[in-house]
Amino acid sequence: MAAKSSWTTTELDPRAIQLDLLNPRIELNSNADQAEIRLKLLKLEDVLELARGIAKNGGLFPGERVITVEKDGKHIVLEGNRRIAACQMLLRPSWVPEEFADRFPVASAGVKAALRSISVDVAPTREAADPILQKRHTEQGAKPWSPVAKMRRAVRMLERASIEEVAQALGTTASAIRKLVKPYRLLQYALNLDVWTVDERAALENEKLVTNPYTRFFTLTDTQRILRLSFDAEQNPVSELPPDIFREQMTAIARDFLLPDPVRGRPRHDTRTQPLAYFARFLKTPEGKAAISTPPTPKGKAAPASAAPAAPTTSPPAAQPASQTPSSPSPAVGAARPKTPKASIFFENLECHVVDDNLIRLTQEIKRIDHTKLPIAASLMMRALFECALVYKIKQAKKWGELIKLAPKPGWDPGLGDLINFAKNFGSGVFAENNICKVLGSHHTQQAKNYLDAMTHIKYQGIDVNALETYANHLRGTIKYILEGN
Repeated sequence: MAAKSSWTTTELDPRAIQLDLLNPRIELNSNADQAEIRLKLLKLEDVLELARGIAKNGGLFPGERVITVEKDGKHIVLEGNRRIAACQMLLRPSWVPEEFADRFPVASAGVKAALRSISVDVAPTREAADPILQKRHTEQGAKPWSPVAKMRRAVRMLERASIEEVAQALGTTASAIRKLVKPYRLLQYALNLDVWTVDERAALENEKLVTNPYTRFFTLTDTQRILRLSFDAEQNPVSELPPDIFREQMTAIARDFLLPDPVRGRPRHDTRTQPLAYFARFLKTPEGKAAISTPPTPKGKAAPASAAPAAPTTSPPAAQPASQTPSSPSPAVGAARPKTPKASIFFENLECHVVDDNLIRLTQEIKRIDHTKLPIAASLMMRALFECALVYKIKQAKKWGELIKLAPKPGWDPGLGDLINFAKNFGSGVFAENNICKVLGSHHTQQAKNYLDAMTHIKYQGIDVNALETYANHLRGTIKYILEGN
């Protein structure tokens, strides 16, 4: 550690300080810009509440010292990323991301004056600050680092120091550091898969993510045997399975052990899951049978050319979950194959894979309703589902502001027709698939809307179950496309 005399103190404008690309709290690409860092801190690290507190307090609390390091003439914040981000957006509202603009506090002139120049401690090097950061975030005081943040930080430190030096800086042992690397590489593999929706990726990047069930699953002998799994010198997972098969299985495992099921609110599988039951379907495939019947490559010999890379560089094929659905537990090896489900007549097979409370509740109810006995209620529910799905998709595409700009008068609330007209325009950017836009712009969609409007406005004389099924069949594809995260 550098001598204490090499530290300095200075006054800086928060807007001139760079947020840290190596902040262990969040997962960032090496080319992420400052706006992306601010957005992730807002989404994942309660910066909105922090900014409200700063605005209410009239500035930063005394004693909250920020630590920076100077590189290439710029100050990078090592301690206080959340505070600096909050101060930056209070001082410059144009830096507040659009989706937070209506919730972010407006700083008074007095608050801005208090924030324009703050005292910071400048470390001589990043390494010199490591012991201080470790103490602040592992003992009472600053917000503690989560298990994921600790793993991420240790791995990043290993990129610039030996394992013994990292252990010394973190006040632990080399063995403890090694135990952090492999779980993080497994999590990194999942993050590098480009199959996730925006909401799924946000859940995976959240530092509060519970990773133990996922990482523990790979420590089990049967999991390693079935996946023909090993780890390279950098602790990246590799497999003797064909790369596409390995990616498919890894995608399914990440989805089942890390992402919450929208209906149950928790992942489908946990630490009690047994590999033989989980891989039951895979073990019936030719690849699965070959995996458990072929002896693994002895340690010390090169793996075959088909060993899977740690970070896929091409889009993996859509994963077929290795597990059963939540309502059907995985059968034991050798059990009879489950019957093929019947095709939907209404929405009985609909699944919601997006994190939106309204859509989750609507999906749960519309799956259970008997549309032949309750056609009016079923019609109202279908209209609500279709409208909420379009609202969700427009907001997910960050186009809601553009739609509101089309308002004929202040306070305008877009109706179903407005949502359809906006989303069906391929140029609006709501849907990246022109076929979906064509479906929304078709005569059949207009007919379905007119029918649902009639039900909503108590014009029940035209109730026709056959027509309801026809319109459901037409709208189902678009609704499933949005809800199932395609």
